[in-house]
Amino acid sequence: MKPEQSKYADENILWTQFREGDQQAFAKLFRDFSERLYRYGIKFVQDEELVKDSIQELFIRLHQNRSKLPEVINPLFYLFQTLKNILIDALRQREKITYLSSEEIPFHVHFEYNDTGGEEDSESIKEQFDHVLSLLSERQKEAVYLRYSAEMSYEEIAALLNINYQSTRNLIHRAMEKYVLK
Repeated sequence: MKPEQSKYADENILWTQFREGDQQAFAKLFRDFSERLYRYGIKFVQDEELVKDSIQELFIRLHQNRSKLPEVINPLFYLFQTLKNILIDALRQREKITYLSSEEIPFHVHFEYNDTGGEEDSESIKEQFDHVLSLLSERQKEAVYLRYSAEMSYEEIAALLNINYQSTRNLIHRAMEKYVLK
């Protein structure tokens, strides 16, 4: 078993049970993933109700199509990808746009800096941190979030962003360079 497969073993079992019709597994999927889905979705759309409605839509679709769903290594990745597509569709309808690519959606990220040091030091570091974030592109913000907050592999990030593996590594590397070179 590959390392990333063992990392998601419990989630894979849950996903399989759900696909086989286990209602308790479905409820657990919702409980385990809905908060993470919300945190991811709100980074694209600042409309809390739209994000919540989209998550509900996602789980309705999952339930209706459970027997047709693919086996996945990382259910969270699959759910992130599906939620992002649902949000893009909702934005297209709301804005009456015929085409909207995932690159055109802003990614609102708010990383937190926690420090037990003095208030002056903390404020200075927060300002530097905010400055570095302002230097990053929307894709870099999303890639960094997916890598370090959602703990996704480069392969998963590449698939979610619809870019190749090396481009994903370069995107994250350039984001980290901006932090170091700021």
